[in-house]
Amino acid sequence: MSCAETVFLDVQVGHVPQVVSALSGLEETGAWVTEIGRLNRITLFRTAGTYAELLEGRPELLASLPHEHLVRVEVTSWRVITPVAEPGTYGAVYEWRCYEATPDGMADLEERFLAAVPERTELSSLTCTLVSLEGAPRFAHLWPYADLNQRAEVRAAAVAKGTWPPKVAPFLTQMDNEILVPLPGSAWR
Repeated sequence: MSCAETVFLDVQVGHVPQVVSALSGLEETGAWVTEIGRLNRITLFRTAGTYAELLEGRPELLASLPHEHLVRVEVTSWRVITPVAEPGTYGAVYEWRCYEATPDGMADLEERFLAAVPERTELSSLTCTLVSLEGAPRFAHLWPYADLNQRAEVRAAAVAKGTWPPKVAPFLTQMDNEILVPLPGSAWR
């Protein structure tokens, strides 16, 4: 089972540049700053072949963070349900969507979402789709775009086709969305 981890860093107001500078040495890690959504947030993303490998690397990653400028650190481990795009250059903005599922809705949510992905990815690429391994049942997906105009055009085209968004609303209790900008040196940019 392929796994991934997100680390959300909520940064003290005015200290994002210092945290970005301190993160410059992370390799094989995706790193984005939130442009639209929860401000003063940096998102880190890394993958591993197994959950055990993911956990092995966590202490080193967390120790490397500039804690003096952080308000909160939230770590979530995920099961990867669509292949993660290889690290590389995909877009100037990324859209992170995360849904909290009803206690008994995750299987239906996953099934309906995955059924809609093939037609949706004809319009733009998908970085990955994830299901939480801990905490509340959550489902997340990450999409790269050249810019916000492309995002709007692609989403409008997907809705016009009638295949997107997937019919998952009955299985959701909460929906969050953030527009992210890759940091210099991010493995996905």
